[in-house]
Amino acid sequence: MELNIRKKLLSIAILLTTSSSLFAAEAYNPQKNYSATEQVQFNGNIFEAQWWVNQNESPAHITQNSWESPWVFISESESVTPEDVLPLPPLAEITPNIEPESQVKYVQIMNEMAAQMVQRVNELKKYAQNPDFYFFKNGKKFIEINGIDYEVDAEHGTPIIPLRNWADDSATRNLFSFFDQDWEFSMYEGGAVVVNKTWGNYDWGNGCVLEYLPNGHLDSDYVLNEALTCIDGSDKHEKPDATSIAPYKFGVDAAHSNMVSIEQLGDKLIVAQSPSAGDSPMVGIYDIKANTTTKILGISEAQPYKGLDDLRSHKSQLFVSAIGAHDRIDVFNGDTNQYQYSYDVQHNGNSKIAVNDQYILVADAENITVYHNTPAALGETKSLQPFAHLAYVNGRPFTLEFIGSKLLTGGSQGSAIYDLDALSQGTTLQPLHNNIGAFESMDSNDKYIFVKENNGQYVESTTRFAMYDIQQFIANDYQFKDAAKAVYLLDHFWVSGHDLVISNNEIITLTNSIIESVPLDKLDTLDFTQNAYVPTAQLEFDALPQTASVRKILQDGLAEGAWSISANTDSMVNIRLLDRNTVEITNFTDIDLKNVDLDIKAHSQHNWARLANLDKLPAYTRITLPITDLNIDKSFNTADGTGVYNYTGMLSTLDGQGNTYGHYGTQHLIDSHFATETKHPLLDKLNKITAAWDITFTDMILGSTNTETPWDANSIKRHIKLLTNVAYIVSSETFKNKLMNYKENYGHDLYLYGTTFETKAQKESLLNKTLHSNGFANYRQASGFQNTFSFGKTAGTVFGLSDQELNKVDSGDMQAFALYLGEQIGQNWYHDCPPVPCNWTEIHFAKLFVDVYNELDKAGELPY
Repeated sequence: MELNIRKKLLSIAILLTTSSSLFAAEAYNPQKNYSATEQVQFNGNIFEAQWWVNQNESPAHITQNSWESPWVFISESESVTPEDVLPLPPLAEITPNIEPESQVKYVQIMNEMAAQMVQRVNELKKYAQNPDFYFFKNGKKFIEINGIDYEVDAEHGTPIIPLRNWADDSATRNLFSFFDQDWEFSMYEGGAVVVNKTWGNYDWGNGCVLEYLPNGHLDSDYVLNEALTCIDGSDKHEKPDATSIAPYKFGVDAAHSNMVSIEQLGDKLIVAQSPSAGDSPMVGIYDIKANTTTKILGISEAQPYKGLDDLRSHKSQLFVSAIGAHDRIDVFNGDTNQYQYSYDVQHNGNSKIAVNDQYILVADAENITVYHNTPAALGETKSLQPFAHLAYVNGRPFTLEFIGSKLLTGGSQGSAIYDLDALSQGTTLQPLHNNIGAFESMDSNDKYIFVKENNGQYVESTTRFAMYDIQQFIANDYQFKDAAKAVYLLDHFWVSGHDLVISNNEIITLTNSIIESVPLDKLDTLDFTQNAYVPTAQLEFDALPQTASVRKILQDGLAEGAWSISANTDSMVNIRLLDRNTVEITNFTDIDLKNVDLDIKAHSQHNWARLANLDKLPAYTRITLPITDLNIDKSFNTADGTGVYNYTGMLSTLDGQGNTYGHYGTQHLIDSHFATETKHPLLDKLNKITAAWDITFTDMILGSTNTETPWDANSIKRHIKLLTNVAYIVSSETFKNKLMNYKENYGHDLYLYGTTFETKAQKESLLNKTLHSNGFANYRQASGFQNTFSFGKTAGTVFGLSDQELNKVDSGDMQAFALYLGEQIGQNWYHDCPPVPCNWTEIHFAKLFVDVYNELDKAGELPY
């Protein structure tokens, strides 16, 4: 105590005589050396060097023994500003470059390990074909390897890795024992993903990963070797358009990375990393020009982050949403990375943010809250009070973007736009438009809005990056119509990314573990030109180009093969791009059509494109011809005459390969539509169907106890007609009304495959999924119904029905079929529920379906 009093008195005396030097004392810098008598400010106090001070000899280590520290306490600093007490900005580290020789080495290792995997899979396939090695259990084929039983994929004869605890990879290592502990496995769809722990990257399509899939990769048999973009290297001679920026650039371990948000501030790319295990949450800052990495682990060393939600840059500041873990938005100096102040906000879990001069907006699971953007004092944590709210009914918003005085918000369930000029204190503002498409990430510049769109069906092939002209967006009453450009693939891979930024004519996209940067002029795109026109091809059936092929389908003998019959309930004249160069036009009706307009629309495209007009198309007839026969440069007018779509760029990356009819790259990517001057009652009924179901057929044998029989044309026609009737029934207002009012009609709630549907939202979701996310892969049974093994290749429902059951349906006996249909729709709805085909006795859906069938059949409304 006496020593402290003496120090206080000494400090006052010195302060009276040397005040000018105190006010000039600089903040302590651990990277600097100090000479004797130099003074510094540290944690609100003034310290003076007694002798030479080396780097990192902090005043924090001072004790009562003056000889134990080069520093001596002088006084409390009355002139201290809040900035003086803040933690020092984090130090930048030089980011190491991976040497080109190492990149080549990584690719070489990947190729060698992939070759061993391929060899091993071929060995296992031979075992699965040898009766000395395989056996059957519960109707399924197995092989045993070192005491572990592996089910054999029925179509391909490859082993399926049994599902175990996520941390137990023994079954996988047992299959591929040549991988040592430098590699780690994760389970994936009966197969495995294998990644090197040091330089591997889990992000499919962007990094270093090997993958085994029992039912085959569409472009690489059973083993996928993704050495294409290992770190920054490539095993291809052609230079990829996308530049991959690996996680290590941001100080992130690829094995545990979970990058949730990306921003750009000057030359700095900034990501928020919020892993569930392994590394600590942090903000990683990569200075592209200086090649340095800076990590922000929290607002101080004593207050590290436990989780991060989002990032936003505004002017020279970086806003970090840590609301889910800390109920805070932290603000940093974007130039120095120095912590400045925080906002205290209370919200429900993880929250996305948006910032401009006037407002800070926070989106959580309930709504969007508007706060005034009022800067706080340095070091302060300021409590913000809501100014207003925005009503949002489309789930949790994933992205928010200011478009002038408007706010555009989006998520996987829908979007909305608001006029912020209409905000007033304490009110909840309704949107100008409540749903203008489903998009999960977004950014804008002075000319364009960029969004990642996804219509929710066949996720990979229907996701795209779309670029909309801002002035046109405003002219369209703030609604998205035709994108100036739309990107479906990057370097032959479907686009991905849950956040994006646009800078210097590049699109920079973020996934959990990789960042890709692509110049806009290198994107393979679907382009739209407004107010343009090209001639529409006028085809005469009797004078088609010599390059065209014409044949009858579904005739005796089924010469075309079951896999080539691919119909769609939404358009019984089906226009399909077999690959990037070939168009197939099929009339699946028994009506001769005249003056037929043939239209297509890529998913998320907002308008139909008129491919051609055909003077006639006979019943059950197929035409195949090059797309360039319709227009040499693959440009087509919109059906409403508003402009021209050019498909050249988009189709250039679509590969015509795979083992499903239609080929990977075009199946499920293009919708078709037709119009005809032919008048017929059947066509009127078909036009009322809103269910968009693919109907495919297969001779694939499932297991040794199968009861399938070969298809003939008549049985395929009967299946098509039956499913067309089913599509008509579930598309009808009668079905919708009875479903929505199920309890009022039947006295109890609808119970379907383990779940009771009580609310309107549940029933609407069931109806939407049934109409838009279903499809049927058909089997022909010798008797009864298909004993389901798996979904098969196409999204949707395995559907097996014998001719005898079809006869019962034709005679009006619908009960057994309705039970089976409900089971299949239930299985499609609840993918994790194991089906019990043909043993299900739940009558709720069956009762609904039979009642609607009888009502429509009696009225003569059904198509067939």
